[in-house]
Amino acid sequence: MNKLTYFPGCSAHGTSEEFDHTLKLVMKSLDVQMEEIPDWNCCGATSAHVMTENLALALPMRNLVLAEKLDNKTMGIACASCYSRMKGTKKHLDENPELARKINSTVIDEGEYKGTIDIKSMLQYCYETIGLETIKSKVTKSLSGLKVACYYGCLLTRPKDVTLFDSPEYPMSMDLLMEALGAKAMEFDYKTECCGASFSISDTEIVESLSGKILEVAKESGAHLIVVACPLCQSNLDMRQPDIEKHTGRKFDLPVMYFTQLMALAFGYPEKELRLPKHIVPVEAALKHIGEAIPEPEKGKKTKKAVEAESEVE
Repeated sequence: MNKLTYFPGCSAHGTSEEFDHTLKLVMKSLDVQMEEIPDWNCCGATSAHVMTENLALALPMRNLVLAEKLDNKTMGIACASCYSRMKGTKKHLDENPELARKINSTVIDEGEYKGTIDIKSMLQYCYETIGLETIKSKVTKSLSGLKVACYYGCLLTRPKDVTLFDSPEYPMSMDLLMEALGAKAMEFDYKTECCGASFSISDTEIVESLSGKILEVAKESGAHLIVVACPLCQSNLDMRQPDIEKHTGRKFDLPVMYFTQLMALAFGYPEKELRLPKHIVPVEAALKHIGEAIPEPEKGKKTKKAVEAESEVE
């Protein structure tokens, strides 16, 4: 059994409870024991970094110190914003030991920061640590017939020198994971475009514009639904979708699911375990496509970004 230190982030215990729940189901099936960091605190996303550097570093640092006490090699993070703040902070502290000692004084009661733990998003952990072959071996219900647009958002693979994971422009890890489950990952050029993030609170028109374009391109790809790995992205694309439809004058009707929900479904968990009622855009109609035959795509139809990504891999 593998052991993984787990940082859920604030959303996982509230608005994205379905992400947290299905993630735990999936990790159980993959024989991974998750140890949630005791007494963890908010990492400061998305506001601490605009206040003071000390606060922006101290909040994630305290979690890192607590995580190191669990003596696991890796910490998995559910939320993309939390992942970005925690991994970015670790890189900054490790490269600036004097600053690390200074910030450590604000959390000295928790212990000394050592910088020994590796940080991965849960998508990265599934792809790199678990591996596609192991994931494929756990599938008891193929998702064949389901066409998905994999949306990574702007933080899971960026900055490249921080995340050290996948292509920052046209990532493929979630696409390959979905295909390991039997689904068809569609060509989708807006994989890493920003959805508007927390502007959903202060300037909803920005979110309606940015997320509207993502929904438009996903719809044009022929996808039945969008797959995400970030609570804020899911919220903007799902909860804001009715408002976006009014703003754009277009009907999208595109469900937005977490990759762990589809993994849980493919692993044999019943739909009632996916927490589907939490979705604003109903999911059930999209899932009825599972089992349908998908025609072979015409040759020469790959997008420019897809071709560039393949060249980068080669």
